[in-house]
Amino acid sequence: MNVLELDDVRLDLPSRRGDRSLLRGVSLSLAPGEALGLVGESGSGKSMTLRTVLRTEPAGARVTGRVLLDGEDVRTLGAAALRRVRAEAVTMISQNPRAALNPVLRVSRYLVEGLRDARGESAEEATRRARDLLARVGITDVDRCMASYPHQLSGGMLQRVVIAAAVASTPRLLLADEPTTALDVTTQSEVMAILDRQRREHGMAMLFVTHDLELASAVCDRIAVMYAGEIVEIATPEQLHAAPRHPYTRLLLDSRPSITARAVELPVIPGRPVAAYEVEGGCAFAARCPWAEPRCERDEPALVHDAGRATRCLRAGELAAELAGAPAGTPGGEGETEVRA
Repeated sequence: MNVLELDDVRLDLPSRRGDRSLLRGVSLSLAPGEALGLVGESGSGKSMTLRTVLRTEPAGARVTGRVLLDGEDVRTLGAAALRRVRAEAVTMISQNPRAALNPVLRVSRYLVEGLRDARGESAEEATRRARDLLARVGITDVDRCMASYPHQLSGGMLQRVVIAAAVASTPRLLLADEPTTALDVTTQSEVMAILDRQRREHGMAMLFVTHDLELASAVCDRIAVMYAGEIVEIATPEQLHAAPRHPYTRLLLDSRPSITARAVELPVIPGRPVAAYEVEGGCAFAARCPWAEPRCERDEPALVHDAGRATRCLRAGELAAELAGAPAGTPGGEGETEVRA
């Protein structure tokens, strides 16, 4: 049984101009111990997808579809059962660790009280376990960390504390919402290595949100690409890099900076990202897609599953070879950007 299944999840927010869609039928699954990356531009719906799992979406939002955790629909749970899920089965790491900690509580109190609430341990047991958790996430001076307030620690140290708290209850599912965005590259690498090790040691499934395709490829078993509130492609990192099947994925790959090549001008995806509520019909990416045809603006593509992959594109079959080989963001790979090795 999958740890998590999202089945046609839609989210609409009321406004003076009527409901505005933020998610438009998100469907995905996550197996025990698997890491799935959610990748896409800002506003594509990645973080909102995570929030539907914990039921922390904005007040007044209308959510339809099913969110199954170990086969049970989280969206139908009562208050007590939902508190149990949040305390024991699902934990979340946000991109800003300072927002996750109470600024007037020392780290020791934050961790110990959390452990006592979640596991019913005595103060002595919880303190011993908190110290062990901090050591396991790479904190060498545990005494100083335990005695510190959040403002006395660096971003990297705080994120380690948050990771320690997240894995303390050995949850079945870990939701990571861009947990390294505010960190420098070196600290980012260290934190992700810790997070990946903790995930594997505890056998947790992880839903990992990021803008960074390279980072997602390094830590995830599969990657789901999102655009305008829906999934447009799902594949393994190897499949995605070798042979993307959706034009948006191809252009995301092309727009990455490289440390091995020098570019006169970095390729960019034309136009601007479209919000889910702006899509009126047809393919949401059609206005920005160099491969779009008139039918793309008229007909809405379905997410088609094939041999362990999934693609939402009317021309996926006929463009397969071209998208796999196109080195630039134009049909046939005939971009104007000069790249020298």
